[in-house]
Amino acid sequence: MRYVALGDSISIDAYTGVVGGGAASQFAVKVGATGADFQDLTRDGNVTTAATIDLQRIQGVPEVITLTIGGNDLLLVGDPVGSILPRIGEIAERLAQFECPVILNTVYDPTDGDDAVGESAGISRSLRPEYDTLNAGIKEIAARHAFMLADLEQLFHGHGVQAPDTWFVQVIEPNLAGATAIANEWHRLLNAG
Repeated sequence: MRYVALGDSISIDAYTGVVGGGAASQFAVKVGATGADFQDLTRDGNVTTAATIDLQRIQGVPEVITLTIGGNDLLLVGDPVGSILPRIGEIAERLAQFECPVILNTVYDPTDGDDAVGESAGISRSLRPEYDTLNAGIKEIAARHAFMLADLEQLFHGHGVQAPDTWFVQVIEPNLAGATAIANEWHRLLNAG
């Protein structure tokens, strides 16, 4: 299975404390994408403009693609959703040309919807409507292209930064349990598709 992972730190190993512990790495093992069959184009802090450039680095013809993107555009760069969604749409258009399963992901909420927790972590409550609009737009893009949707917002709910069994480290990064949950969800979606 030729697998290409695109996107941001939701997918990477770095915050899990384990080499190969990231969602993309775990998913690669689950689908048998080893060595050259796994092309990991994910990076910490990646934004939509960089992911668009990363598309040019895809080698060969992938048989499955995962994309985690959009959260850094909103939280770190401060781009409005009206700018982010068209860029995600452009990436989706290009991914659809591969005619393989694509798993597009919503952006999870480390606060479990608690704006006070968000503000203490430096996430303004004024971003809540933008965040909701971003995820609604991601869902629409997935539906438009018949992509599989991994609703990470729903998957992670109840495992926020203040939950007893949190799936986060450093406020917004998935820990090993969170990365494992993501990889398992991707595998479930692929098998169901």
